[in-house]
Amino acid sequence: MRRWRLPLVGIALAAALVVGGAHSFQDNVLFHPDATQIKPQADYLSVNEVVTEDGEKLVAWYSPPEAGCPVFLFFHGNGSRLDRDPWRYQRIHENGVGLLALAWRGYSGSSGKPSEQGFHKDAAAAWSWLMTQGHSSQDVIIHGFSIGTGPATRLASQVEAGGLILEAPYFSVSDLVRRKASGVPLDYLLRHPFRSDRDIPEVSEPVLMVHGAADSVIPAEQSKRLFELANEPKTYKIFESSEHNTLVRDGLYEEAIWPFVEGNWVQRGSNADAPQSTCYLSNPPVSGETP
Repeated sequence: MRRWRLPLVGIALAAALVVGGAHSFQDNVLFHPDATQIKPQADYLSVNEVVTEDGEKLVAWYSPPEAGCPVFLFFHGNGSRLDRDPWRYQRIHENGVGLLALAWRGYSGSSGKPSEQGFHKDAAAAWSWLMTQGHSSQDVIIHGFSIGTGPATRLASQVEAGGLILEAPYFSVSDLVRRKASGVPLDYLLRHPFRSDRDIPEVSEPVLMVHGAADSVIPAEQSKRLFELANEPKTYKIFESSEHNTLVRDGLYEEAIWPFVEGNWVQRGSNADAPQSTCYLSNPPVSGETP
């Protein structure tokens, strides 16, 4: 029995850290906010304030779509900032597609402290802000990356959007934690389980899931299992050599997102009478250097 003592002590300590170590330990592991607020370098992006139902003031960068194009509502990952996605914004803008990139509470100058429930409120507030700008709900395509895929999925299950894009998604954070902990049931003690597996069956919009086979942060098997629960129409794309943060560089928009939008999005609302020909080209012009 002696040889089992250390593993059991380790498990007990881990449980103590999660339960009594409390909430701050979990928050520090899951969220990595950088509150630095930086203005966008691109002149096509404007800085806007989005106010949540609980009074937090969020920073969001906005670029309106050209006539006949949709708008992306983008939710970033847990260690990112708004200014760290210039190549993503460039690809979106050069195809005439609009963008609202939201900074989670506690990130990039947004007030508040990160939490799962807070993120869901942030996502809902960003959606409402787009509606006040005159966008039709089905002209908005929700796009989440990494931790942002959970709030994106929940939001898509509650509204009628034009589509849902999940980039490097998890099945759920609780499931990811359990598997990374080699089966130790620490997931039951989590404050922020992000149960995308419960929300995805309620999504009726077209769904695109994209993952890198070399992703060591969120293994691709997480998205494959989540994809099985999604309703049709749905599309899955794997990039064989891509890691967690390299999908944009490796052709995410050119090989996955633009074909998905062209095949699944239908113009509605204010864009319904406009031509679609200027949007999401297969080989868009790219100005300047790209990664």
